[in-house]
Amino acid sequence: MEPFDESKCQTSEVSAASSFEGFVDYKWELLHDAFACTTGVYEAWWRANALFPDRAVSERLAMAEQAMRELLAEGLIVLIRDEADPQGSEIPSSDTEEVLKRIDTWEVAYEGIKVYFTTTSAGDRLVKEGGKPKGTG
Repeated sequence: MEPFDESKCQTSEVSAASSFEGFVDYKWELLHDAFACTTGVYEAWWRANALFPDRAVSERLAMAEQAMRELLAEGLIVLIRDEADPQGSEIPSSDTEEVLKRIDTWEVAYEGIKVYFTTTSAGDRLVKEGGKPKGTG
């Protein structure tokens, strides 16, 4: 039997997630939420649950992860640890992939929210101008 290769799974889930009808609009809603106020990363998953209830839970989480990755890659959002001090608690881009893979990023635990996202100046401009994040592919 071949050993399990996690990267093969993630690639197919990510490809499927970003091809969902409505994915670009979903990303826009997330960006708009982050512009309005600092938002818990878990809310990206909750939004996917609300918008795509007929999809499998794993697909909805994959969609949330992919949306976060794309918004980060486009320079429209940053991840932070403290909503009261966004600039002082920004998570370095070199750590964002690891942070997005952690379950405590996606849940609200007894200790509270672990990771938030907020817009960058580029994200602020895009929202103010009425633009939308890029589509996939």
